[in-house]
Amino acid sequence: MRFPDLDHYSYLIDEQHRLLLIGIVVLGLSAIFTLSGTTFERYGRIVSRTEKPRQFWWSVVGWFCVGLFFVGFYLYQESR
Repeated sequence: MRFPDLDHYSYLIDEQHRLLLIGIVVLGLSAIFTLSGTTFERYGRIVSRTEKPRQFWWSVVGWFCVGLFFVGFYLYQESR
């Protein structure tokens, strides 16, 4: 059995690429939360779209903005 070389995955080791990876994962989570109708809040609470729609959408927008921040910060660092 042959293990893959680390050279192929070395881009994940850089801090800048970690920011992009985190941003993509958080954006994906916000899409999953939107489609599933439930989201996580602080202190491990789960909010449902049917029970508290306003709180649910604010939480989804918060997750989305965090993801955009990480992707934007990555793009900012790459442009310098």
